[in-house]
Amino acid sequence: MFESQNGRSPLGARRMLDSGVSRRSLLKYLGLGTAALGSASLLAACGGQAGGAAGASGAAQKFGVASFPGDAYFLDTVNLANKDYAKHSLEVPKLLTPQSGVQAFQLLVAGAVDGYAADTGLLMATHANSSKGKRPVLVGFRTLETTYGIVGSPDVSWPAADAGFEEKMRSLKGKKIGVTAVGAGGDLQLRLALELAGMKAGDVTVLAVGPTVQAIPNIKAKRIDAYVSVQWTSTRLIAKEAGGNILLDFSAANVPELLRNQAVVAIGVREELAQKQPEVVQNWLAAQEDASNWIHANKEAAAKLLNDNGLGGKAPEIAAAYVEHYITAVQPKIKPMFKADEATVDNMAELALRFGSVKKGDITFETLVPEFARA
Repeated sequence: MFESQNGRSPLGARRMLDSGVSRRSLLKYLGLGTAALGSASLLAACGGQAGGAAGASGAAQKFGVASFPGDAYFLDTVNLANKDYAKHSLEVPKLLTPQSGVQAFQLLVAGAVDGYAADTGLLMATHANSSKGKRPVLVGFRTLETTYGIVGSPDVSWPAADAGFEEKMRSLKGKKIGVTAVGAGGDLQLRLALELAGMKAGDVTVLAVGPTVQAIPNIKAKRIDAYVSVQWTSTRLIAKEAGGNILLDFSAANVPELLRNQAVVAIGVREELAQKQPEVVQNWLAAQEDASNWIHANKEAAAKLLNDNGLGGKAPEIAAAYVEHYITAVQPKIKPMFKADEATVDNMAELALRFGSVKKGDITFETLVPEFARA
């Protein structure tokens, strides 16, 4: 669900919706089972291996965290700014920002990254197509809602804000819709939304335009009529900067449950780390819980940090609104230590199966979620 630094989406691997893309193609696309493609410099920067046993008794454990700018990764930003990692015996001098979410999982499988909060479907696809021990396991949920939205161009007459889901989706017919990348999370969510509205994928023209920074000029230049955004804050930032409006918020009450009821941000670590050093993983989870509690207790400071680090200093009002949204809508749904319940995992596994990211039986609660992370 998240944007990359080079215009690709971290969800790039989830291109399995096309019936012509096979399980073998996903393996090749992910680059799993081989050295992390395009990751040599990042591997070198990480010393080739994150984690490992702490040196002396009580010494901090080296721990590599992959992260991106934006609200979905805000807990990482807070942890780093507040030096929370050291409080939990973790040594994280900086956050690693890969080129995409796919590369983040390549690094995790290769051992150069220990933890990564990712799109749940991508985590499941990587788990299903990686070897035991190296594959990611799910140790919690950060966000138990969807964050996707569709921003409409100011040059198009769209349905009223209180119009129904189907009416809003039908207004897209014949339009050019931008996504981060064809086959990425936004593309898959768009296709699902079209299907639920009784439409076909061919009713719209999908164009890969890159992340938020590319979406805004493309809307202004009238190259696209609407854009599928992937984070809560990016939806609102695009609408503000492009002068458009939020046509559809996928978390709205009138959106079909299959779109609305998604836990889109999961917390992943390498399986062997969860098995051999569960206390290290739990320390990382405790640091994230500290960050979540800090946001609640320091709303103004949190909004400033998010605006400065995730929104380029351009949208203090959006950052403040997100902090309120986090406190009132996101945080109350999070279980202690972000623990994952079986019903939520099963629901997201069914969605991954529908997208074609996994095969039936690939994902089970018992193999995906370590015992200490189960609700």
